[in-house]
This record gives sequence, C-alpha cells and structure tokens, in this order.
Amino acid sequence: MFYKLILIFFYFLFNNYAFSKTWNINIEGYLSGFKVGESKVVLEINNNEYNLKVLSTTSGITKLFYPWKQTIIVSGLINKFNIKPSFYNIQDKRENKETGYINIKYQNNYPKIIDAYPDPNMDTRRKKVSDNLLKETLDPVNSIIALGLKITKDNSCNQIINVFDGRRRFDLKFIQIEKNKNELKCKLRIVRIAGYSKKELKKHPREGIIILKKLSKYNLYFPTEVKIPLTIGSFYVTLSDNLLLE
Repeated sequence: MFYKLILIFFYFLFNNYAFSKTWNINIEGYLSGFKVGESKVVLEINNNEYNLKVLSTTSGITKLFYPWKQTIIVSGLINKFNIKPSFYNIQDKRENKETGYINIKYQNNYPKIIDAYPDPNMDTRRKKVSDNLLKETLDPVNSIIALGLKITKDNSCNQIINVFDGRRRFDLKFIQIEKNKNELKCKLRIVRIAGYSKKELKKHPREGIIILKKLSKYNLYFPTEVKIPLTIGSFYVTLSDNLLLE
C-alpha cells in the first residue's frame, strides 16, 4: 500500500531547468480519512545524475498495530527527457526486524536481480516473469521519474510505463480525463501482465484517480490528491505546494 506514498510526487520535480538541486519532501497517506502513514523523501540532482532516498513508516494508531518501516534507494542518469536507471533497492522492516528486501541493477536495458529475500526464484506462489517481458522495464520508483519527464515533454498524462518490481510485471497506464487552465485530472489503470499470485490478483488495486494543479511560478503541474479505491476503503495521498518552495 505505501508504494503509493511515493508513486505520485515525482510529477512536479522534473523540468528542464531543475537539474542541480536537493529536495526534502514530506508526503502523507490516508485510508478512509485516517492518517496511516508518511514518507520523508530526499532527492538530489547534480547535472545528469540523480539519487533518491525514501523512508516510509506507519503513523498514529496504525503504528501501534502495524509498526512498519520501508526504505527505498534509487539512482541513475537523466538525459533530457529520458532516464537511465542504475540501481533500485527496497527494504521492509516490521518491529525492527527485516521482513524482505530486493536489489536490482540495470544492464543493457534489462533489470537484473542481484539479491533478494524472499528469493523470487523460490516463490511457489507465482510464475517467474519471462525475460522477453523484462526488456526496457523500470522499477516502481524509476518508472514514476520517467513518467514525470514524459509529462513535462508532452504536456499530457496520456502515458504508458512498463514496470517490473522484482516479482510482478505490470503497466501503469495514465489517461487524461480533464484539463483546464490550472488543473489536470488523470485516471490510472494498473494493467497486470505476469508474476502475480492468486491472492495478489484478488487484492491489488486496478485503478485510481490523480489530480494535479499548475504552479504558474514554475510553469508545471504537481499532484494535490491521489485516490486509490481498496476493498477496505479509499486510500489517498496529499501533497502541499509549499514543499516546492523549501
């Protein structure tokens, strides 16, 4: 669920003028109106290189019943409106005990799993994703960085991004619904391709709505609200524009 905390904030970060800076960003996630988690993000861009670290935790009463932490680290190169990721690492902990991790490096437009726990090759719940489906795929975080660049280039959220998270292969399909002078509304469809367990096919969401508003000062859009319908309620993420001014 908390992948969605970092899924949407990258839209506003990438424009052709913003290539030597450090951002410190806070993101909050809510489920049925109650705050359930937050993420602290540090993004550094130096010329063509980018490095990003995300620390996500449960919060409030949710933290009492589910004391969870997640750390994500990515890095790569930006060339105009394209990215070339080099590294993706994600680690999950519950009650300060590591429950899972995965390390991916990118070689010749393919993601290569360096090590992971649990080992995807030993996971009997799912079929391994074939190599022909992995070419030119991105992990969830790098895929959204790429999406931000594509939106900046095309001035539209009609985009498709191919994603592989180390276990599952899916497409993120964004469809523009409305556009006016200061606001952009887009529908997100998660197209499942391969690598899903039966439980995940029943549980994982298929779609959502993203609302972005335009900052005239920067001439770009940033997300103000994301809604993801779940079986136990509606999950949404909020982000304030003052974070851009820090």
